[in-house]
Amino acid sequence: MPELIANGPIKQTNLSKRQQKIAERQRQMAKQNNTNFRKAERNFKSKAFLPDMSNVIHFSQLEKNSETNLLKIIPVQLPVNLWELDRDMFEDPNCNLSDKNNENTKEIHKPFLQKAYTLSDHPVKKTLCDWACFPNKTNLDPFYNMEIQNSLFEQHVIDSENQITNPEYKAPLIKSLFENDESSFKESKSTTTKKDDTCTTDNTNSGITDIKNLETGENRTKCQTNLAVTQPKNEFYLQSHNASDLLDHLRWTTIGNQYNWTTKAYDIDKNIPVHDDLSLLMKNIIKCIYGAKITNENGTEQTINAYDFSKYVVQAGVINYYGLDSTLLAHVDKSEENMDAPLISISLGCSCIYLVGGDSKQGNLTPILLNSGDIMASCGPSRTAYHGVPRIFDNSCPSFLTDIENEELDIQQNQVNWKPFSDYISKHRINFNARQCTL
Repeated sequence: MPELIANGPIKQTNLSKRQQKIAERQRQMAKQNNTNFRKAERNFKSKAFLPDMSNVIHFSQLEKNSETNLLKIIPVQLPVNLWELDRDMFEDPNCNLSDKNNENTKEIHKPFLQKAYTLSDHPVKKTLCDWACFPNKTNLDPFYNMEIQNSLFEQHVIDSENQITNPEYKAPLIKSLFENDESSFKESKSTTTKKDDTCTTDNTNSGITDIKNLETGENRTKCQTNLAVTQPKNEFYLQSHNASDLLDHLRWTTIGNQYNWTTKAYDIDKNIPVHDDLSLLMKNIIKCIYGAKITNENGTEQTINAYDFSKYVVQAGVINYYGLDSTLLAHVDKSEENMDAPLISISLGCSCIYLVGGDSKQGNLTPILLNSGDIMASCGPSRTAYHGVPRIFDNSCPSFLTDIENEELDIQQNQVNWKPFSDYISKHRINFNARQCTL
């Protein structure tokens, strides 16, 4: 049974009566002097109490919306269907895929799902392997020598498979930049550390805890820079670790133009080419929404995106890796010179609550349930709107991503192992976005 089913119950953490009283007292104190955004974040982040889901927008299951929510959903007229632009990538809109994990989901209409992905071109694989390789930077680069041949996930898979076939195999360690021991190959020390998955903009005394899954320059940590990095307070980052251990601490990968976390601007001398397949995917989405229109109550049509797709170039992006306890605090993406080009964001894996507001944290906001395969296009005023992710839901990844023997993935034909990807995506949400930086 999925943790989230429409507006139904969410599995609660087992707390003692004393812990429940403390949690209730903290919740009541938090209600004072909070912005609307902060109140909403606390509501959805709560693990001790059932969050209020009554105002959450459901796009995949319109019948689950209240009458009030249905009034907020406005149909958009697109000039062209994504499937017509790229039939190798997108699914026929008339084709339905069912999710066996969700009893309340009879059919799923996802333009992003392909008839039969092979592992080599599957978006989950792309975000964990192809697009996540050096020289693209990750949140671990300030603390480890990440100039390795494979992505962190690929090395994790290699090590895991070698340990199965050879019990004597010792996974190579990725060298910590703060470790005195010069050896790069020694048996990994199992260091237990509590991971803080809360994104924050206050990095005055936070040490390593600022290195989180951030989607914006507004919230960037000051650690990702060419300048010397202060020795982290968390002992985990003072030691070398194998890829499997570090994978639990992977939060983001930057794509293309590399963002300078200190200056909150892009380093123009560190432009890394964007993969052609990623660029094509985003360009097709931009073309699909060019000239998108809505019909007003008086019957007149209004264009909501007039950005010329022929001018669009993918110059930068971020892949975010959310664990089940990860959150993203409210922020605005405003580091790009070009704020007219839409910002495209795609979700994979577990579902999440996406909060979107206006030009301040105190204004009205809308919580949206984003599922695997959903595409978010931020155009016009929404391009500079505050947004965040306060909750990732367990047991919400669709079965067509987690089933190892799944004909939709065409795994048997390619003689590859989908299980490492299935194990990861079943407990994570991957979000990847693209943006045009210059005019």
